[in-house]
Amino acid sequence: MYIHMGPQHPVNHGLWTLKVKTAGELVIDAEVLIGYIFRMIEKIAETRPYNAIQPLTDRLCYNSAMSWEACYTLAVEKLMDIEISRRAQYIRTIMLELQRIASHLTWLSAFTADVGVISMQVISFREREYVLDLLEHVTGSRMMYNYFTAGGLRRDLPQGFIEDCHSLTHYLDERIQEYKAILEDSKVFRLRSEQVGIISKDDALNLGATGPVLRASGVKADLRKIEPYLVYDELEFEVPVRTTGDCFARYEIRMEEMFQSLKIIRQALDQTPAEGEIFQKPPRKLPPGDVYFRTEDPRGEAAFYIVGNDERTPYRVKIKSPAYSNLAIINSILRGVKVADIAPTVASIDLCMGEIDR
Repeated sequence: MYIHMGPQHPVNHGLWTLKVKTAGELVIDAEVLIGYIFRMIEKIAETRPYNAIQPLTDRLCYNSAMSWEACYTLAVEKLMDIEISRRAQYIRTIMLELQRIASHLTWLSAFTADVGVISMQVISFREREYVLDLLEHVTGSRMMYNYFTAGGLRRDLPQGFIEDCHSLTHYLDERIQEYKAILEDSKVFRLRSEQVGIISKDDALNLGATGPVLRASGVKADLRKIEPYLVYDELEFEVPVRTTGDCFARYEIRMEEMFQSLKIIRQALDQTPAEGEIFQKPPRKLPPGDVYFRTEDPRGEAAFYIVGNDERTPYRVKIKSPAYSNLAIINSILRGVKVADIAPTVASIDLCMGEIDR
């Protein structure tokens, strides 16, 4: 029998349809249908001056808005061949890792709710609020920041930020350790996540998986290490990897990544130069040529391809979404799972339909 899950369905975590073919309780095939919230961001970007595209990048995915800002501005700066100050680079790195933590906490809330640990849904959002408080302190906004810009940052760090950020990293260290203990001692959590939604290393590579999904299947791939940008090559951190490729492994990867992000933030806070320009005025026009720049988004490899033609408006803008790449594995990963396991399996992928239907 066929089951249509979506476009409005709580398991989907967004507006899309999952058509599932079942034989009893087993899923034997699945089909993904998207395009319900297509917003034409790429084409809109080709009608605007390059510095007016920045607010659009925030809206690709509100959970990783700062990450998309960085990907776009770094691509533009590479095309223009400009380098921002060391202070601005360190501040960008701090903001990116705070955003990564906020994104993973949102994912943890949604995932634990889908596997039946409802209390963690509320707790995770509580900790995310503290991270958003810091981001709001710097940018003035809790979601659509518009903080990074070609040439640097829109404003400097406010007074007291470094101390508050240090305090938050130590607080989150304790809380995340506590949540790991709660979840990993839970029989319900383990039964719903271990050996569920398995994707092998070969399948993950062949189907184009990226980010935590790829690393949970045994591939040590992180662009912050492979192609370092900003100041990541000056900071010490590990790339967590698991080999089981199941929902539990994808959970472990994201929990460990939050610890590594806290480690990165503390180092960056201590090493941020006290002096340096926050913003340097970039050229008014995009030079002729093209550029492809990729970064490590909370969901995996994100990228911008931009073609300039000596005008303020880019000739071509193309966006690579890690959530879109990971969505492509759902057909394969659901085959053989039970109907009850569809929810945790889909949730473990960490989809964002805003950036998929860009």
